[in-house]
Amino acid sequence: MLTEIAPRCHQTVLEGLYALSMPTPFPVGDVFAYLARGSDASPLTLIDCGVRTDEARAALEAGLAACGVTFRDIERVVITHHHTDHIGFAAQIAAESGAEVWAHRLCVPWLEQPEPTRRAFDAYLQPIFREGGVPEDAIKGIERVSAYLGSFVQSVRVARTLDEGDQLQLLGKTWRVYHTKGHAGDLLCLYQPETRILLSSDHLLRDISSNPLIEPPEAPDQPRPQRLLDYLAELQRIAQLDIRIAYPGHGAPVTDVPQLVASRLAMHAGRAERLRALCAEQPRTLYQLVGELFPRLRQPEMFLALSEVLGHLDLLLHEGKIAAERHDGVAFWRAA
Repeated sequence: MLTEIAPRCHQTVLEGLYALSMPTPFPVGDVFAYLARGSDASPLTLIDCGVRTDEARAALEAGLAACGVTFRDIERVVITHHHTDHIGFAAQIAAESGAEVWAHRLCVPWLEQPEPTRRAFDAYLQPIFREGGVPEDAIKGIERVSAYLGSFVQSVRVARTLDEGDQLQLLGKTWRVYHTKGHAGDLLCLYQPETRILLSSDHLLRDISSNPLIEPPEAPDQPRPQRLLDYLAELQRIAQLDIRIAYPGHGAPVTDVPQLVASRLAMHAGRAERLRALCAEQPRTLYQLVGELFPRLRQPEMFLALSEVLGHLDLLLHEGKIAAERHDGVAFWRAA
């Protein structure tokens, strides 16, 4: 499916679009950036830019060099979402080349003011976790992981925001922007209808499930976004596109999007039913349900697991299958 032209640099099925692979220090493994060659109608563009480590920079520079490109040649950086493994070298590329950085408006605080945005995010999570019965030492552990992730990020100015319905030029072709909130509230996919190619970022991953993560709302007076419900809806919407191949942020390309979406929907339905059955045995807290579902969980993965289970509780509550009893500020979930 991909023809290797150099280590960590692969020509995709579309001429001039290259997948550049970089290592990460995270369990997810390598992450892809995508280089789209410039033309009269479209600037030389890098879509996402890895995690800011020496190893990733060496891999990215080698991949770019195999395509005859350096950091100084890049004219535009498009960020698909704000997670650490996708924004790493945006500031350095912009500083070295003058490239414009484009992203969704919800991504802007994470790029322009990453440290205060991260601290506000941690503060928002604390009452959610305490209501979920998460012990204080586990909350502190989550905050240490957050600080570690934040250490990879540098501030960069966003020149233009992208949103649902926008179009941009890549490789002399018009690509449609899809705002596919779920894994992240600011996640963007890019679709080219003539070639039927989707750059799916972390919205569609062939071999691992995209984890919809807990996030704050846009405004303080709004309710917490229900990212798993968002994700399931966006999966089904993207499955309606006529996609020949989807190039993801991690792992192999997706050649059968409807089949992948069907399997993801079934997986989430099965996991939700397992949690409902646990709540039918006896009322349980969010933290207790995480322990039941992931008994060998490591501390660095705690936030991911809490997000996963809370998302399924949102789904079950939305379907009227569970209800919460609160005791001393802690929610215990029981089957309705």
